[in-house]
Amino acid sequence: MNAAGQLVENAFWIDNRPDDARETLTNCFMRLPATQALVQTLRGRGPTPVTGVHHVLQRHGLVGDAISDVRVLLELLNEVGIVAYSRKHQTVRITAPIPEPDAANPTIRVVEPTRPFSNIKHLREILRAAREYVWWCDPQFSKRGLEPLADEADAAHITEIRILSGPANATADATSDFKRFKAEMATAGITAEWRVVPKDKMTWHDRFIVSKNETWNVPPINTLYKGDYSEAGRSEARPPFDTWWQEGNPIV
Repeated sequence: MNAAGQLVENAFWIDNRPDDARETLTNCFMRLPATQALVQTLRGRGPTPVTGVHHVLQRHGLVGDAISDVRVLLELLNEVGIVAYSRKHQTVRITAPIPEPDAANPTIRVVEPTRPFSNIKHLREILRAAREYVWWCDPQFSKRGLEPLADEADAAHITEIRILSGPANATADATSDFKRFKAEMATAGITAEWRVVPKDKMTWHDRFIVSKNETWNVPPINTLYKGDYSEAGRSEARPPFDTWWQEGNPIV
């Protein structure tokens, strides 16, 4: 039994504190990627058919073809107060409030067309949580990515920004904007560099935001702003960023 299970057992069976046991269970379920995807996608909507819930979870690769598995999950989430699940009407409505990012410790952040503000908010929260450095690799990185970086860069938490991209969007305009960005960051005590890897030396295709404390596999920056269906996911494996970095050439 893990630590959370021990807390539930003690609260319910030993200390006669069923409300505390329920709160612990709710917090545990809120940390599940499937729960996070549902809460982020369905919050603020009216009742959603179970088939719609199944579709959402399948879109993110969080459930198989059996809709019965979704019903089991919804029964559990209903018991801990995260959703209101109507067995009669086969509909679901989110009832739990959105937790603060630090409390939820999200492992998935949903990107979709109906959440244009939240899509960028997710990116800002990832950048805001970074410690010591931000390393961002995206083959299609564009100057638009400099905007959230500038807004969230805090010299109290980071001292370095590295951007690694392919040549597609490293235009003259992007170079000009980055020169100004680099100068502003230097004034704040943060070093910034943008390197471009030639197409024939690029061995990576995924996008990552890496810091000392965490790594995120993220959608392309343009996807985040356009709001295409996608997601950002926390990654346990760190990419070989330093190796890729050596293949790049500074744009300024």
